[in-house]
Formats: sequence, C-alpha cells, structure tokens
Amino acid sequence: MRALLVFWLAAAQAQPLDLRIPAVTGGTVISIREVGATPKDAPAMAGTQQVGVPSDIQQATPVGAVVYLPLGPQSDKNWRFGAAGTPEMQAQFAQSSHEIVVTMDDGERRVFRPREPARFRVGQRVSVRAGEVEPLPKEGV
Repeated sequence: MRALLVFWLAAAQAQPLDLRIPAVTGGTVISIREVGATPKDAPAMAGTQQVGVPSDIQQATPVGAVVYLPLGPQSDKNWRFGAAGTPEMQAQFAQSSHEIVVTMDDGERRVFRPREPARFRVGQRVSVRAGEVEPLPKEGV
C-alpha cells in the first residue's frame, strides 16, 4: 500500500495539474444594431419660411447617410461612413454607432462596438483578440 502511495505521489509531481481556464476566443455574431445618443431638445430652425411653390432651380437639401469607398493606388480601401443634410442630422449621425452581440463558444454573450461594422453580418464566425472582434475567413476559401 505504501509503494502505491509513493508511486501516486511521484506521478502527481511529474504531471502538474493545470487549473487555468482556456481563453475562449471564437464566437458567432447573433445581432447587429445601430445605437446612438438620444437627441436633446431639437434646436429651432433658422431662417424664414418660404411662401409659394419652389421652382425647378431650388432643390431640397439632401439628407441621409453617406457611404464612401476610396479607390486608387494611395487609398487604404476602407469604407467611410458619414452624413449629408442639416447640421442637426450630421450631429445625430456622428453620435450613432453599431453594437454587435456575439455568442462565444462557451455560451457567454459579449457586446462589441467595432470601428468598421460593415465587415460583420449575422451568423458570421468571429474571433476576439485583445478585446477587439475580428471576422474569421470563410471556411473552404
């Protein structure tokens, strides 16, 4: 019995027990949504009210999101996002961002705000490195 105990102790010392929890770095995107700051009181519209029908020369100010992909040899080929319209609209677009919810392989859910949300889609496999989420290359490519 004593020999068995000595053998067991020697085996236990030869193979240290690793109690560290491996870092889970893989997951799947389950949702993407736009989030932003709630607007404060809307400022009063400046200018005078026009009377009558606008002519063909006068056009309404374009309003909306702008997406731009620079091309050419000196460009970094990264998408740019912005806004066109009134200063109030531009300020609102500048305050918004995107949240990506990822279910990690161990079941944990994490929320990220990536700099380039256009790189992600729901159902996509991703990895997390240094607190940043990165898309994984497609399998079979």
